[in-house]
Amino acid sequence: MAGVSLFARAQTQTPGAADAALVDAWRAVRVADCARCHGKDHEGLAAPSIVGFARTQSRERFIAAILDGNPQMGMPAYRGNPLIENHIDAIQRYFAARADGSLAAGAMPGRE
Repeated sequence: MAGVSLFARAQTQTPGAADAALVDAWRAVRVADCARCHGKDHEGLAAPSIVGFARTQSRERFIAAILDGNPQMGMPAYRGNPLIENHIDAIQRYFAARADGSLAAGAMPGRE
């Protein structure tokens, strides 16, 4: 499926389930209040852009950065936090969709 966004691919592979997982990820990110440091649209504020990070990093590196954090830079580790851990794959897909432009800033997945 060359040229098809990650978000569109996920929707094609598992209709409904992909939307639900991405909505849950979107909610988890909002509850964790990532915007407090990363800005309203997660494009950077006091901390760097999560969207930009997703654009430049592998899936594995992105997930490790969220779960392990970077305490010296003020980024908490979310390993052991069920809100984030239980949705980490969908959180990565959400930010990958933001990074490739298939999901607009501020849009709740499934309601673009």
